[in-house]
Amino acid sequence: MVSSDSCEGCGFRWSSITASEIPARTSEATEQFVVVVLSSAPFVNNRPAPDRWSILEYGGHMRDVFMSIRERIVRASIEDDSVGSPIYRDERVDLGFYKFDEPEDVAIELGAMSRLFVKTFEALPPDYEERLFTYSPISNARVTLLWAGAQALHECEHHLGDVRENERLLNA
Repeated sequence: MVSSDSCEGCGFRWSSITASEIPARTSEATEQFVVVVLSSAPFVNNRPAPDRWSILEYGGHMRDVFMSIRERIVRASIEDDSVGSPIYRDERVDLGFYKFDEPEDVAIELGAMSRLFVKTFEALPPDYEERLFTYSPISNARVTLLWAGAQALHECEHHLGDVRENERLLNA
């Protein structure tokens, strides 16, 4: 399993999350995320510091996180002892895979991928949330489908905090 149960940056605790709360909380955080992406047009591509992504890059990352974790959940639901594919988050940004993204497109895609993730998570057969798989070959952590769902929620809520902080820093 994963070595830590809480995020030092935002205080999220994976073990405190229930399967029933993941869909609503994920949808709510995504809606708020989309508002930030769309309302930050003048500076949506600006990085407030070299070690921070832009709001649009965080939005593209979240879109990809929902796709990635959804596929991990689908695969782990079908295959015993499955291993999820790595997302290569930094490489996606560094290689410029988000450079043609536009705020309106990211907002639509982020909303769509969040809904697809939520529908997939809600469709899990009874007791599947306890099914184990290896999260990725990079981490080798054995996790449950519930943990993966909570991870998607964590990513969205955590990065919502990041984009709000970017707004604050760029509007200062």
